[in-house]
Amino acid sequence: MLRLNTIRLLFFAVGLLPVTTTAAQNFRSMGQAWFRYYNQAQLKPKTSLHTEIDERINFRSPHQSQFFVHLHLHYRWKPWLDVAAGQNFNLTDSPVNPELEVPEIRPWQEVSLIAPTEGRWLTQFRYRLDQRFIHNNNRIELEEGFHFNLRHRFRLQAGTTLIGNPNDVKLGLRLSNELMLNTGDVPRTFDQNRIYCGLEVKLSNRWSLEGGYLNILQPGKEEDYIIRNVIRTTVYHRISL
Repeated sequence: MLRLNTIRLLFFAVGLLPVTTTAAQNFRSMGQAWFRYYNQAQLKPKTSLHTEIDERINFRSPHQSQFFVHLHLHYRWKPWLDVAAGQNFNLTDSPVNPELEVPEIRPWQEVSLIAPTEGRWLTQFRYRLDQRFIHNNNRIELEEGFHFNLRHRFRLQAGTTLIGNPNDVKLGLRLSNELMLNTGDVPRTFDQNRIYCGLEVKLSNRWSLEGGYLNILQPGKEEDYIIRNVIRTTVYHRISL
């Protein structure tokens, strides 16, 4: 019960911070489509290897916005505790020069607290620490060296079974809210806030398909903020080794 009450309190705090951060600011919006393949390989009863490939495309100018490859190892220490470490490699297109792709190397570590709630809901709080090495650039071309900063990610997620049972979900609902904060040599502490709602359909014992809407709030130039309206599609592939 203590863990559950703590997660509820954190859910309220994460949802409140972006509202207070962006009061009385200017906003502009843009649309994106994200396509993701997510493989979960069960290596041992408590150990799993996750591999993600993520392609992100802008609606307004139909070209690649970002490309990600994620590799992370998870250990389910307790039924309510999961720890993981991973490595990301991604390319981000410059908004000024579409031909420029800025590389980023990002090792990270995370811890997740998982708690069942009343009925068929499952709630999770995740803290992830990103170590970001972003290739120096002037938005026109790459320059020598990398810029380093830390990013702290706080995500609260709740899921429930709409059709089926918790051990055999045919149709599931997933809701999440994630706040990201920067530390180090950065112009702003607030990095972004993500709110997500999605439905996952089980196709077989190994495959499932999820579609959802992701709302992202990010700082833009000076006092402006960008709202990204994202349609995200994920193909999950689960295997046991």
